[in-house]
Amino acid sequence: MPSREKSWTLDADSSTLRVLTNGYQSWSEAEVRPLTDLQTRASLKWMIDQGQDPAFPPSGEAGVWRSHSLLALIHPDGGGWVGAQLEASRTFAHWEARAIGDRVSVTCTLEGPEVDIAWEETSDVIGTLERLSAELGRNMQARTPAPLRVWCSWYSYFRGVTFNNMMDNARLAREQGLPFDVFQLDDGFQADLGDWFETSEHFGGHARDLPAELKALGFRAGLWLAPFLVGPNSKLFGQHPEWLLKNDAGEPLLFGDNWGGPYAALDTTHPEALAWLRELAATCRAWGYDYLKVDFLYAAAHPGVRHDPSVGRAGAYRLGIEALRAGLGDEGFLLGCGAPLSGSIGVVDAMRTGPDVAPYWDDSARRVLLGDGSVPCTRSALHTDLSRWYQHAWYQPDPDVMIARKELSLLNSDERGSLLGLLDVIGGLRASSDPIGMLDAAGLALLRESLTISTPDGPTTLAHSHGGAVTHFRRGTFNLLDTEQAGIRAHSYAPTPA
Repeated sequence: MPSREKSWTLDADSSTLRVLTNGYQSWSEAEVRPLTDLQTRASLKWMIDQGQDPAFPPSGEAGVWRSHSLLALIHPDGGGWVGAQLEASRTFAHWEARAIGDRVSVTCTLEGPEVDIAWEETSDVIGTLERLSAELGRNMQARTPAPLRVWCSWYSYFRGVTFNNMMDNARLAREQGLPFDVFQLDDGFQADLGDWFETSEHFGGHARDLPAELKALGFRAGLWLAPFLVGPNSKLFGQHPEWLLKNDAGEPLLFGDNWGGPYAALDTTHPEALAWLRELAATCRAWGYDYLKVDFLYAAAHPGVRHDPSVGRAGAYRLGIEALRAGLGDEGFLLGCGAPLSGSIGVVDAMRTGPDVAPYWDDSARRVLLGDGSVPCTRSALHTDLSRWYQHAWYQPDPDVMIARKELSLLNSDERGSLLGLLDVIGGLRASSDPIGMLDAAGLALLRESLTISTPDGPTTLAHSHGGAVTHFRRGTFNLLDTEQAGIRAHSYAPTPA
């Protein structure tokens, strides 16, 4: 697809400015940092494929910052400039700010059809960013239904989940009176990526039988899918290679690194692949799942050779998620994850807005040494989720699960408190993955508190922070650093006194 570039040159001392960026997809790093700093680029190709935008990754140059959909430059007094695309259904907007001494060069490159772009100088970056984000949400008819409270299997059982694990936790939740709305079965029930209707050897049942059992306990049934991924050893891969995204040699393109290696992706410009996606979602809905978490969605927008070369990456992605919505129906709840963010507005009900949490604070070896800001850990989730506070105008934000348990966890009480603070200021979905039988009285109390729905909060400043993210909010302040800051302990959250 052709691209078009808009550019601006600012007379501003780059050494005094901070830049707020938005990563490409759910897990891609979002942050606010000095403009002259170095934006981290992942050192391994599969990390770029799976956590950044392989078509527009960070440059690896100091003083050059790349962002998707929007960008803000911030003076010490809170003023500055904000740029944002105002329609995103079939167009990616790639922003770049480049420090050049006493000037700053800003460009916005559109990948896809022409759309309106806002570029405003302002005395209030926070307010302008929130206003333009809300305008984008309105233009794309954002879906923001009431937040749900979800128990999911992933962060305790991972791919080893069984039918009995699901039912045991649902029964305990009912006995304890825990206010969950949905019990969501995550990865591990299926035979392979793409072979969703066949069960894994260990699951001990079939996913189609779970909704009736959950309904009898008063819960809605939720199901995880990675609908655009196809395992290289799956039946779908062997039966329909024509449905797959291709490399330049015309062979199925393999990329990323999960489930023991790379995977293929559906070509969502192929009519038969789209029909299959609609049928996949419709079948899950017929089984009784009216809540689908659809994951690894960036695969539909991966660079490659498509059946219809006239459709760009953003357009191909949109075709894919619209097919899922059509199959699920308008009343179903669709949660996106690993997804191009603004391109999902108006189709998904909720969206993961950061990388996975984990039962430990940091994975510094992968994050620092390998440059992977999307690495699953609690610190990375806080860092990126907090820096996307404004996205509640696009969908219900999903800041991921609370980890209330002390067993099978390395988080201390301050770090668990930071997770609780994150859920409060971001609003949106509430979720847990703790084995309920493992929680003591204090753990159950913390879990109940984390399931309390709140309205989204907003920051008090972008001009300074305790870590390279947005950390100062009206309701409280986060310290993401490893040392005490302004009387706030490392890795902790301090609520604002009433």
